[in-house]
Amino acid sequence: MNEALFFAFFMVFIRCSALLLSSPMFGAQSTPLFVRIFTTLCIAGALTVAIQPNIGPMPTNFYEFGVRALHEALAGLLIGSFASLALQAAQIAGGMLDLQVGLASSQVLNPLNGVPVTLIAQFKTMLGLMIYISVDGHHALIGSLVMSYQAGPLGYESLPALRDSAVSLIEQSCLIGLQIAAPVIAVSLVVDAGLGLINRAVPQMPVMLVGAPVKIGVGLAMMAIALPAMSGGMNQAMDLATQSIRRVMH
Repeated sequence: MNEALFFAFFMVFIRCSALLLSSPMFGAQSTPLFVRIFTTLCIAGALTVAIQPNIGPMPTNFYEFGVRALHEALAGLLIGSFASLALQAAQIAGGMLDLQVGLASSQVLNPLNGVPVTLIAQFKTMLGLMIYISVDGHHALIGSLVMSYQAGPLGYESLPALRDSAVSLIEQSCLIGLQIAAPVIAVSLVVDAGLGLINRAVPQMPVMLVGAPVKIGVGLAMMAIALPAMSGGMNQAMDLATQSIRRVMH
């Protein structure tokens, strides 16, 4: 009994580790390693007793053990990656806004993955992460983990659903990102048209020098006005991610 319980804990620990490694919050490089390990141990310890009947029998040889461990890791990576794809809608919107406003050349370090990103993209990503936490996205992530055990193991029959769900989620994330950025993009086009008319009417006016701060100021003001719409967009993206996980698991 103790061996079966330890095996169940180890399998849950592997899936939790892979999930948190690829999740948008706990997988960040800025999150201390101790916090990641401690969180994984707590979640695995809390879930092991409840879902031990869904773990299956213990393997009889090392090959079966390796296959089971690989399966657990892939299942955790799948759930965490789908949740991270939902958060990419915010970064996509920020990248579009940087290009329209004129801040595409300014880059900062993204603490989530340690790569340089543009300024507004970083702001949108962190804001999206705050929305993710405020709407209990991390609770939904743990709920998806529990559901993955109740739905049964993934097999070859799940590959078509995995492919369709991943493509659909990427498509919808890009669309939601465009919808979040649409108000600022529209205003930027109007500002560009106005600056073009001014340049035609007053050729002596240095439009390039005057237009840059105007576009940045108007773009940031419009972005502040349109911020409430981002909450609805991120909620939609997270719901799509949860639905995609359920579609694959079932």
